[in-house]
Amino acid sequence: MHRRAPAAYAASEIRHLLARGGCPICRAGQEAIERYLFWFFHESSSEPSVILRYVRSRGFCPRHLTLIGERGPQWQLTAIFSWIIADILRALDAPAPPLRSRFQQLRRHVSAGDALTRVLQPNGLCLLCEVEEEAASHTALMLLDVLEYDEDVRDRYAASGGCCLPHVHRVARAAGRHHEQAIATIHQVLRDRLASLEHLCNEFFRKADYRFAHEPKGEEREAWRQALQLFGYHGRATAVFDQAPARRAEGERS
Repeated sequence: MHRRAPAAYAASEIRHLLARGGCPICRAGQEAIERYLFWFFHESSSEPSVILRYVRSRGFCPRHLTLIGERGPQWQLTAIFSWIIADILRALDAPAPPLRSRFQQLRRHVSAGDALTRVLQPNGLCLLCEVEEEAASHTALMLLDVLEYDEDVRDRYAASGGCCLPHVHRVARAAGRHHEQAIATIHQVLRDRLASLEHLCNEFFRKADYRFAHEPKGEEREAWRQALQLFGYHGRATAVFDQAPARRAEGERS
């Protein structure tokens, strides 16, 4: 069945994300979280329905807990964690159900561990993971539709380097039969990026060889950083590669 071109706002949104640099789906998730955090800290963190969600999820995942800790106001953070702590304490202090059989009595030490696991087990996604997930799902479909019909966006996508590897996988899973042009573009951009990165890695190791160490250093010094970004890394990469391990070891022995 023939599908109509996506609405103009979809192409505009994808152009905006591509212009920001990096993976457009990662960027969409980051922008969605920024919008949500403002609303969350100023209004919704004390709403009963929202409290129930982050109490059930036992707070936030490690990655988003760092963000919450860095960005959250003191009052709101204290309130958020006081409610989570109170719920965990109530669950810990709740009387254990009576053991009705000999088998249950023999497994008491296992059951105690199971009970503690149930108390601490998150019952739902981290709130910010949900925000990211919704943004990723929406943007993946929008990207497919726009790439299918808009040659200008296909060119911009190629120039930007496209999506990170995890989000290429996500987009590929979301694609339908009517997304052949979009998938062809994503496939080619990914292949070109991988081939370029492989070349940079090879150059990095080649110039680490003493026979070629005199050659000017170039983009290959950033191969590791580009690889981290391609595989979905969002942190501050600070690795230092000053010399080849073998040559460093020789220097330590001398």
